[in-house]
Amino acid sequence: MYISCPCPPSTSSKTLEQESQPPRTLFLHQNSPWTMSGVVSNSLEGPDGGRPGWVAVLALWTENLMETGITKGLGIMLPILQIQLTSQMWIIGWIASLTIATSGFVAPFGGLVSRRFGAGYVMMTCGVMMSAAAIAGSFVENSLQLALLYTLLAGTAIGISSVVAKEAVGRCFTKNYATANGIARTGYSVGLIVFAPLVQLFLNTYGWRGTMLLVGAITMHFVASGAVMVATRQPELDQSNAYQTLPQTERTNSSSAHESTLRSHRSSLRKFVSKNFEAGLLLNARFWLVAVISCCTIYAYLMWIVYFVSQAQSNGFTLEEAGSFVTIAGIANLFGKISQGLITDRGVMSSWTLVAVCIVMSSVSYLASSLLTSFWPMMTSAVLILFSDGVLSCQTDVLVKQVLGVELLAGAFGWIGLKVTLLLVALGFLPGLVYDLTGSYTAAFLLIGSVQAVPLVPLLMLRYSQR
Repeated sequence: MYISCPCPPSTSSKTLEQESQPPRTLFLHQNSPWTMSGVVSNSLEGPDGGRPGWVAVLALWTENLMETGITKGLGIMLPILQIQLTSQMWIIGWIASLTIATSGFVAPFGGLVSRRFGAGYVMMTCGVMMSAAAIAGSFVENSLQLALLYTLLAGTAIGISSVVAKEAVGRCFTKNYATANGIARTGYSVGLIVFAPLVQLFLNTYGWRGTMLLVGAITMHFVASGAVMVATRQPELDQSNAYQTLPQTERTNSSSAHESTLRSHRSSLRKFVSKNFEAGLLLNARFWLVAVISCCTIYAYLMWIVYFVSQAQSNGFTLEEAGSFVTIAGIANLFGKISQGLITDRGVMSSWTLVAVCIVMSSVSYLASSLLTSFWPMMTSAVLILFSDGVLSCQTDVLVKQVLGVELLAGAFGWIGLKVTLLLVALGFLPGLVYDLTGSYTAAFLLIGSVQAVPLVPLLMLRYSQR
């Protein structure tokens, strides 16, 4: 199977006419026809995405599934780990939070390691790290050991693999990117549905140590998705994106020569950082606009996940009713991820319009949920919130690609991941603090709804600038 190339691999520049045409190939690195494993390959003919594209979708779907298994599994084991490790609940819960935070802090390195080693090998390594964290966790004797394993191994693997897999999908698909991204993101929803009862079954049957061994074994399947990516490559590695070496200068006692050398080293370091970490994005106003959209949407959703059940109980609902709200809304979230691609890729509605509608719908639902005391209105509110989140979680990636272009995807996803982490660390406590000060979730959910409404401003600015 071959992909036709619009220009020979040796061509380093394209005409404006060529660049204006929709891409017909999978280009994983600038100026080179790369496969997902980061090596030069023959081109493959086929529909949008082709075989490499669906391999990338499988890899991202698996990454989402395993990430949910690692974090959700640890959450389910909180009570028994507290007893068995003679620790406190907040310490074990903090380990889960640190794991997620670490993934955000290392996300900017995703593009660098992908270019240096190839996406397939990076995915395989991350799969081994996640699996090793869970398997080694079954042998720990205290919470410190568990924290080191999960934050250093699992957290790093989640952050790197998420950026690499999302970039691979973005590079493979042009016409059907929203559909492919939506299918891949259903891994989160499937993970929430599958891992909760599965981990509980393992706990009842094998205990917490056996459960961690089994979760680690399941996570090892992530390695297979990376291996499939590697299998699409040719053996030769292109070294055009290798690390830059600092210039060598002759030693001299002259102070001016020494200063010149320092300036040269600093210049090389700046170029290295700019090239490999896409640091120029931090000076790009359009990047900050899409980052605000992503960060506010993710923040509002995570705060809803944390506080919704307690808020529903404070409104007079039982724990069982609150659980049913979350379950049905989770199905709506899955439906939203699948349907959004069909809506935009088939031309029913543009991404800009769909995102605007879902932002308004979810913001109003956040604002209203704290005031609802009847079963069906609360159910409707929860369904609208998670359906909208399913759409927005996919469409924000589409906007990133439309606004910044495919070559900046890895850097954009990495820096957005870091910004989300910093936002959660800085303001994740705010809804809880508002509740403590007011004694009611009304003000807290008014805050969450207001945060979700903020992306309307940058969305309109981006839309206006596109015209």
